[in-house]
Amino acid sequence: MDYAAFDADYLARLKSGDAETGRHFTAYFSNAIWLKLRNRVRVPHLIEEIRQETFARVLSYLRSDKPIQHPERFGAFVQAVCTNVMLEVMRSEFTHRHADDPLADPPDLRVTFGSDIVTEERKRAVREVLSEMPEKDRTLLSMVFLEDGDRTEISKRFAVDGDYLRVLLHRAKERFREAVRRKGLDAMLQ
Repeated sequence: MDYAAFDADYLARLKSGDAETGRHFTAYFSNAIWLKLRNRVRVPHLIEEIRQETFARVLSYLRSDKPIQHPERFGAFVQAVCTNVMLEVMRSEFTHRHADDPLADPPDLRVTFGSDIVTEERKRAVREVLSEMPEKDRTLLSMVFLEDGDRTEISKRFAVDGDYLRVLLHRAKERFREAVRRKGLDAMLQ
């Protein structure tokens, strides 16, 4: 489609219902609107709905005798109307979904049976590694990671300050990682 030079004469012909100008208008802006909407609206029937509503509003505006101040900017006017229609349609789509709409029912994101088994195997492997660690490391790791204990209370229990607790925790984690590697469980516990 050739570039169109919009002017007051073109708008007057479109307003009066000139068939050739009407065909040019719809052909010219159908492509422009499709290019604008193709990455913003994923549902083809909505693109068509927005296109039709844009044409209807532009023609209605022209026939209402409201002036277009700058006929040479008619393309920008049509694109602005298209943007407004798109926002209205998208807002309406997301706020008024029908009960039979498949997107209205969110997917079930609960853990599947297979991952439940993997989780149980991981728990068993962690318990096994912890059982073979020194009592102090086992207690510290359990309190921090399994019981999600308060660090201040844990520091008091081990009679250390917060900075040294981090050192103890780092060392216990390193011993845990080493035990995991020795048992060959590092792939499972990642």
